[in-house]
Amino acid sequence: MINLMWKNIIRRKNQSLLTIGITAITVFTFVLIFGVYVTTGQGLKASTDRLGADAIVVPPDANLSGYSLLFTSNPENKYMDAGIMDEVARLDGVSNVTPQFFSQTLSGGCCDFGREMRLVGFDPESDFVVKALINKRIYDNLGDDEIILGGEFTDFVGKKTRVLNRQFNVAGELFPTGTGMDNTIFMKIDMARQITEQSDNLDVIPAGKDSSSLISAVMVKLDDNTDPAEFANDFIFSGIDAECIAATSTVAALQDQLRNTSLIIFGLWIALLAIAVLSLVGRFNALAKDRKKEIGLMRAIGVQKKNIFGLILGEACTMALIGGIIGSIAACLLMNPVMHRIQETFMLPPSVWNSGMTAIAGVSGLLLAVLICLAAAIRPAMSAASLEPQRAITQGEVN
Repeated sequence: MINLMWKNIIRRKNQSLLTIGITAITVFTFVLIFGVYVTTGQGLKASTDRLGADAIVVPPDANLSGYSLLFTSNPENKYMDAGIMDEVARLDGVSNVTPQFFSQTLSGGCCDFGREMRLVGFDPESDFVVKALINKRIYDNLGDDEIILGGEFTDFVGKKTRVLNRQFNVAGELFPTGTGMDNTIFMKIDMARQITEQSDNLDVIPAGKDSSSLISAVMVKLDDNTDPAEFANDFIFSGIDAECIAATSTVAALQDQLRNTSLIIFGLWIALLAIAVLSLVGRFNALAKDRKKEIGLMRAIGVQKKNIFGLILGEACTMALIGGIIGSIAACLLMNPVMHRIQETFMLPPSVWNSGMTAIAGVSGLLLAVLICLAAAIRPAMSAASLEPQRAITQGEVN
C-alpha cells in the first residue's frame, strides 16, 4: 500500500506539486512569524533581566529616548555635574547609584571598526551594571590600561587595541545583554575622562569645564517596592536638573508594540491558513472524484474501505510532510537575516536563533503541515472510501 501511495503521488505530478507548494508557503509563513515572535520576545526578556539599572538619569538637554540609550550604541556625548548623583541617591526608593561617563571612538579608530562607537567610563567602586556581566576575576583586576568589550565583539580578548590614540589591552568581554551594551567599549571612568579631554580630534567637553567633574548618566537601582515608572514620573517634581528614564518601562513599551504588531500579523496568517485549507479541500475533493473508477476497481478486487481511507490520507500526509520540510527549512535559513533587518528597523534588542529554537520551529511547522492536510483530506477520504464498487466504476474514469 505504501508503494502504491508513493506511485500515485509521482504519477499525478502537477497536482502533487500544487499541494506541496500550498503547504510549503503556509508552513514557511508560520515558522517565520513564530520564530520572529519567540526570538524577539526572548531578546526583550533578556534585556529586562540584564539591564542592571531600573532607571537612568541623564542630562536635561540630552534629548535621549529610552530606545536610543538602551538599544543602540550610538555615541551620546552629553554631560552634567557629577554632584547630581548625590542628589539622586537621596531620593526615596533609591537603593544604589553609580555614574557613567560617555565618550566615543572616531571613525576608523579602535581596530578600524570603521564607525563611531560609544565608549563608557564606569566607576568600579560603585558600579553594579558592568560588574554583573563579566567574570569577577577580570573585573576585580581591571587595570587603567585595560578595556572591556561588549558581548557582540569577537576574537579581541587578550589583544591590544587603540582608543582615541591610547593603547589598551582587551581584558574581557561582557555577557550578551540584548542592549546597546553589546556594542560598547568600557573602561575605568577616570581614564575615559582623561583620553576624551586629551583627544586632539574629539572636542566634546564643554568649554571651561573639567572632565573630572562631569558625568553622562546616573544608573539607578531601586528598592523592590519602588515601581520604576512611578519613580520616573515623580522625578519630574524632585527639582533635580536632569531627566529620568525608566528602563523597564522602555522595554515594556517595546513589548507592547511587538505584541500589537504580532496580533495583526497573526490575524493575516490565520486568513492565509483558511485560504490554504479551503484550497487543499478543493484539491482533495477533485482528486477523489477523478479516482472514482480506480477506487471502484480496488474495492472490487477486495481492498477494504479502511485501506482506501488510509491510502488517501497517507498520500495527503506524505505531501504535507514534503511541503512542511521545504517550508520549515526555507524559513529557518532566512530567520537570522530577517531578525537582523527587523532589529535594525525597529531598534529591537538582539536575540539568538539557536539550534534548539530551530528544532522547535521545524517540528511545529511539520505538525502544522500534517494537521492542515488531515483537516482538508479527511472528508474527501471518507467519501471516497464509502463508495460502493459498482457505483464508483460507473461514475468515474481511471486516471
